[in-house]
Amino acid sequence: MDPGVALSALARAIDLLGSVDLDVLDARSEMGLVRDVEVLRRRIDAVTDHLAGHLDRSQAYAVDGLASAAVAVRHLGRLPHGEARARVQCARVLRDVPALAAAHRAGEVPTGHVRAVERVARNPRVVDLLPLIEDVLVEMARREGHEGFCRWLREWERLADVDGTEHDAETSHERRHASVVENLDGGFTLTGGFGNLQGAAIAETFEWFARAELLADWADARTRLGDAATDADLARTPAQRRADALAAIFARAASTVGRAVPLVNIVVDLDTFETALTGTDSAFDPSGPRVCRTVSGVPLAPSDVVAAALAGQVRRVIIDADSNVIDLGRRQRFFTGSARDAAELTNSLQHPDGLRCIWNGCHRRHGLQIDHTIDASRGGPTDQANAAVLCDTHNRLKNHGWHPTRAPDGTWTIHRPDRTPTTPPA
Repeated sequence: MDPGVALSALARAIDLLGSVDLDVLDARSEMGLVRDVEVLRRRIDAVTDHLAGHLDRSQAYAVDGLASAAVAVRHLGRLPHGEARARVQCARVLRDVPALAAAHRAGEVPTGHVRAVERVARNPRVVDLLPLIEDVLVEMARREGHEGFCRWLREWERLADVDGTEHDAETSHERRHASVVENLDGGFTLTGGFGNLQGAAIAETFEWFARAELLADWADARTRLGDAATDADLARTPAQRRADALAAIFARAASTVGRAVPLVNIVVDLDTFETALTGTDSAFDPSGPRVCRTVSGVPLAPSDVVAAALAGQVRRVIIDADSNVIDLGRRQRFFTGSARDAAELTNSLQHPDGLRCIWNGCHRRHGLQIDHTIDASRGGPTDQANAAVLCDTHNRLKNHGWHPTRAPDGTWTIHRPDRTPTTPPA
């Protein structure tokens, strides 16, 4: 087809789309339109990457005396250097993973996911392994949000690149630092940096205390306003609560005798753990399940996990074939203790980006609650099949007609009060 004809048709289609009267659409139609336009945008992005790649191969940029395809794309589109370079690099990478290229052209995979793969392909120690995991790569890119996919991809890279992983972990630990500085106004600023495992333990403790401050604010707001209370009615901002949580940690430490070691739940597959434990170089299967991270999604070096296990800081968790944590402890009315831990671990195993609210489109990771999908008052059991991890806002919506349902593979569908499902992502 003549390029001019194709461009004219595309321009007309864009004009038609821009003339749609959005005010006449109902809420569901508007949500669907946003999703469908996003799919089309991905397809256009795939075309622009393809054009950049062809320009790279044809060297047509020389006709204007330019040095490279990236320089030409940057000039023609007035783009940032990083974006122009990413288009050319993505085209090169996608030649070796055609299934991902096809999924991008079809609008099934977000452009940001493709850019993340391009960044990993810059690692010369793992780039040749990408074609070997192509099917898994495409499936994860179709299924996961950007943060979850990037976490999974980084974790895969770390486990595939053992030498790089160990070096990064050692470097981050060696560079650990902390300081408390008095400011000119009389206040104080606390700064610090930590290695992965040490940082994960600190973050876990910090989250406990921050959650306690959040619950205190909600209790105060509901005492004043009842069920009508919203986030806007909380007495402190999130930043203020975090500061108060940190002060509470220091106050608790000052009053405690001895050294308490917080429990950090770490998820690691058996092959990775045994390989690191024995120090043997087992054959790496790039397409196999490779997991080595905390529940919250922080990637860890396998050697750090072994060290933590030997120090008694890791709890071993048994899961079934569907990555569900086998029920811990006795059945009870509330998800507390080991029942809560098991629900959180199950949720974390189902999300590459770690523990988060199950509500479609919600990415809140702090102040989460564990509740029954089917209320205990209606006979719902306190077990993992009936456990839902929800933020405060969506847990309250669940009590006003909204209903989450969990499929056997662990995926969740949220139903509106009229029993129709919420809009799925593109």
